[in-house]
Amino acid sequence: MIRAVTFDLWNTLVHNRNYGEFRLPKLKEFLRANGVELDDARLLEVYQAGFRYSSELHRASGRRHVHTGEIVGHVVDQVGLSGRCDWTPLVESYEEAILSEPPRLRDGARDTLEALRGRVRMGLISDTGTSPGRVVRRILNDYSVLQYFDVTVFSDEVGYCKPNEVVFRLALETLGVEPGEALHVGDLLKNDVAGAKRAGMHTAWLKTTDQEYPPEDAPEYIITSLTEIIGIVESAG
Repeated sequence: MIRAVTFDLWNTLVHNRNYGEFRLPKLKEFLRANGVELDDARLLEVYQAGFRYSSELHRASGRRHVHTGEIVGHVVDQVGLSGRCDWTPLVESYEEAILSEPPRLRDGARDTLEALRGRVRMGLISDTGTSPGRVVRRILNDYSVLQYFDVTVFSDEVGYCKPNEVVFRLALETLGVEPGEALHVGDLLKNDVAGAKRAGMHTAWLKTTDQEYPPEDAPEYIITSLTEIIGIVESAG
């Protein structure tokens, strides 16, 4: 019996996109205010270097969450401003970029959450990148879907990213269910399916792209629409 369903956020409940077009002007403005002028090519190079640094640090540290301040700090260091200015406003600009054009809900997301409400407990488990939980909650609240979740687990708040089992166990503990009583839904086989399986959960892969996986990481269910989760929960009793 499935008593709880947890969802991934990006490209599962909402569509993801690149928000560089909103962050780059803020970066240029910040640097100019602190006496640094860069042409567009160099600006992009410095901006991208911050995210490469984040990826390297993420892998080297066992998939801990890399905070936006660490990324921005690396960017500031690249242009020789480290220790010479307060970059807190730039961190906020990075983190709140998605508010400029909030990600759209995926088709069927609201209908699925509404149909499951009252039948199962629900959770959200999300790696946040540079868009922290405080910002994501604002968007979900504006869409009137935050109310559906009994727990929200964001990597910037717990310090770990999927597929680390910690994030799944935190959600399960708060939901008050055993792993075998919970289903996790996500679009990434490595992060969502493999991580949830290691935590002992049932898994549903929302197939949005072709991804290869070893037999041990095979999802229990493969879906192409979120509304299919309703039938899965019903059939599980």
